[in-house]
Amino acid sequence: MADRKPRRRLVHAAYGAAIGFVIALAAGRSGLIAWLAEMPVEDMASTALAVLLLSLGLFALIAASSSTLYRRMAENYQEGDPLDAGVLRYLRMNGAALLLGAALLLVPPLAVRFGFTGDAAIPVAIGIAALLALQTWLSARIRRGSDELNRAALAEASIASFWLLQFGLFGWAALARLGLVANVSLWTLMTISGAIYLAVSIVVALRRGMFA
Repeated sequence: MADRKPRRRLVHAAYGAAIGFVIALAAGRSGLIAWLAEMPVEDMASTALAVLLLSLGLFALIAASSSTLYRRMAENYQEGDPLDAGVLRYLRMNGAALLLGAALLLVPPLAVRFGFTGDAAIPVAIGIAALLALQTWLSARIRRGSDELNRAALAEASIASFWLLQFGLFGWAALARLGLVANVSLWTLMTISGAIYLAVSIVVALRRGMFA
């Protein structure tokens, strides 16, 4: 049987391009892009990262919504392979964790944009704390339910991200202390750390053949 992976990748790319075009067109006509462009650069960056996490999370949930969809969408699924219900459950949990991560990135800048600062931001902060606790609990469940390959990938991504961030943050802090670069906010650092972890996780997964 011919390898269906290139065909699946082309189909996924076509779907993604079409959906992205429709979303971009709707956002432009509704004025959403102009509204977002008025945000500070760090908020635009965190919003862009949140949209990426949101897209990945929705893709995972859609793929895990039925075994038929999973067989069609998963690149590493071979025709005739048995499909354990635990695979779909694991994918759903990952999708939910990605959506929670997107929400945590979106809520703070949007709250500020809508004027929730000072005392008015206390309910928002409580909601963020609840979301963070839920994501932490879900991440722990995902790790416990992972097989050896996924656990090794998670560990490798965490270690690589830690050293990259330690080197990068120390270098920037040293240069800022010397007055050679500007100081950056904690929100910017958080956004950068999230982007680096996501990028490293994808690279590790590709290198281990998890998306091959």
